[in-house]
Amino acid sequence: MRLRDLLVLGSTLAFFGCAGVSDGSDEEDLTSDAKMTSLVTASQKVVYANITSKASKPLADALIAANDRGVEVHVLLEAGAHDTTWMLQQRLESNGVDVDVRDDAGIAGVKLVVDAKALVGTKTVTKAATVQGFVEKFTHAMEGDEPAKAALLASGVAVHPMPESSRDRIVGLFDAATTSIDLEIYQLQEPRVVRALEEAASRGVTVRVMLEPKTVGGRNFDAVSKKLGSAGVTVHTTPTKFDSSHNVDHAKFCVIDGRELLFGTGNLVRSGLGGVTDDVYANRDFWVEDARAASVKEAQKLFAADWAQTPTSASDYKNLVLTPDNADARIVALVDGAKTRLYVENQSLDDDDLVARLIAAKHRGVDVHVLLGYQPGFGGPPKNQAPIDKLVAEGIEAEFLKSHYLHAKAIVADDAVYLGSQNFTNGGLHTNREVGEILTDATAVSAVLETIRADLANP
Repeated sequence: MRLRDLLVLGSTLAFFGCAGVSDGSDEEDLTSDAKMTSLVTASQKVVYANITSKASKPLADALIAANDRGVEVHVLLEAGAHDTTWMLQQRLESNGVDVDVRDDAGIAGVKLVVDAKALVGTKTVTKAATVQGFVEKFTHAMEGDEPAKAALLASGVAVHPMPESSRDRIVGLFDAATTSIDLEIYQLQEPRVVRALEEAASRGVTVRVMLEPKTVGGRNFDAVSKKLGSAGVTVHTTPTKFDSSHNVDHAKFCVIDGRELLFGTGNLVRSGLGGVTDDVYANRDFWVEDARAASVKEAQKLFAADWAQTPTSASDYKNLVLTPDNADARIVALVDGAKTRLYVENQSLDDDDLVARLIAAKHRGVDVHVLLGYQPGFGGPPKNQAPIDKLVAEGIEAEFLKSHYLHAKAIVADDAVYLGSQNFTNGGLHTNREVGEILTDATAVSAVLETIRADLANP
């Protein structure tokens, strides 16, 4: 922890212990939840909220609505029952709210800070120095330390497993950009990542962002595009052809200074970048840096085509695993070509053909292990239960990963590894825009294999 943070922490602890915490306060005859909802509804600039997984729908709606109208919204969510907590976290984050999930109440006694007011218990505190102390406490809890200075990868590839790694390397790469950042992303929310893009634009870097406007189960395009646009970032929607028939642009990649490709299995959100305190609600994901000239060139070509909304062709992409152009053929060939081992992690597996190919691999003597994402079943079996049952019936070790939320899309096949944005679904393999690569770099393969084996040992 840096000296500045220690000073902030010390000063805010002093505020909590002082007798003057109730100065300038008044008490209303409202329940805590209803009072929080009322204050959030009236917010204009910033909201820091301490809530539990039992928070009411009106309060969650008010937090989302505040974010939609441009209020900066941060939430410390105290974990309760897993499914209830996960669904609330996902709903808030998918709508652009910054959410950390913790096992405790986060900041004891303080339920809410809204603009120049704080809610402590049932009391509304307006004393400026006290409110500022609470703001600093929340800021420290949510943001942590500033990332160290970074440089682009000089050569080769590097794999960063999440949540063991963090947003810091990605922030550092954006901070290191000198000429251009071209980003195509399904969901963008993590505040420090957004700020890094804004700061890059402010120092003269050409920053272009393609952001999906129709994310499943949520929305944050309007708020984040307005915020980025006001900082000099050019923001476009992703290609409209991927917004028909329930398809999306689900890619997560960028090219920095025309020298490095950065792509991931996850989004640029707190849960996918190692920023969630309770590991159960932190995503298992991977981010990859690729400084190989051929990969960078292909990514530049892809970004230019999608920016201009022009067609792409499989013949132009030898390194990238690209949906809808070549992903199904490349991933099928990887699975069918495995001779000794197949380790699979994926958020969703409902492609019957791929399930059959995994079973065929087991029957020809390949060592097959599969971990899938656990999502509540809303009254029925959890998503992915059916493919797990099919695989287990054929003697394959297959189960849910519950020690993290499994959002990754990864295959280790013998001495190669696939990483990308492709869920093993019809959309992921055939109709969405998705981006990944198959890597043979020994260090990259080892990093993914070790991570999956650790997850298998502690599912």
